[in-house]
Amino acid sequence: MKYNDNDFELAIEAIENGCSIREASNNFNVPYTTLNSHSNRLVLYDNVGRPSKFTKEEEVCLEQAALALQNWGAPLTKTEFINLAKQYALNLNKSNLFPSGAPTFDWLHSFLKRHQNLVLKKSRPIEKKRANLSIEQVNKWFDLLSKVIQENDLANCPGQIFNCDETGMSDSITYSKVLVHRQTTTAYRTQGGTGGKSYTTVMFCASATGFLLPPFVIYKSKRLFQEWCVGGPPNTGFSNSKK
Repeated sequence: MKYNDNDFELAIEAIENGCSIREASNNFNVPYTTLNSHSNRLVLYDNVGRPSKFTKEEEVCLEQAALALQNWGAPLTKTEFINLAKQYALNLNKSNLFPSGAPTFDWLHSFLKRHQNLVLKKSRPIEKKRANLSIEQVNKWFDLLSKVIQENDLANCPGQIFNCDETGMSDSITYSKVLVHRQTTTAYRTQGGTGGKSYTTVMFCASATGFLLPPFVIYKSKRLFQEWCVGGPPNTGFSNSKK
């Protein structure tokens, strides 16, 4: 027998106004046993369905903890959040509420339905030094760039202004799903290093006019093998580094 919160509340109200439990059950499509239990105060909760393991206040604490960890660059995976909830239940002496002694993935699914500010998104790794970069450091860099351009009279010489950047590719970067705020566009998860045994760096350099120099590829290895140096864009440079 399917019913919603509104049907349930109308049925309880009808019983309180003198309607019989059987009649209210038939009129609002709510099970007789459910109405009998609630009308006779045999349950300790008011909503339809089973009560949640944690109180509303306790679940809000779990939600805020997940969001705080996201802000610190360490959003939780499903397993990590379940472990957090397990430890929280132990601290509250509520571990006996879970038959297996710990929250399950089904519990997490229900939790996310109740707390729709949290969603699961695929994360992208980011190194700690980049994650710790502040807006003050970024502004300081641009101030220095403006100073260099002015002191060297380069404002009208875009062909003499070059920017070089690099990107790294690892052989074993994992993209696990993590809990983040619903409005998060990209979920980042900090990591200590490259994330894998093999790491390849590609450097690019271009002028302010759009002129692009050939890329430069650096392999993490003791030797540079010839077969690694074919198939790239024309004039691509190749090298290796032990670090």
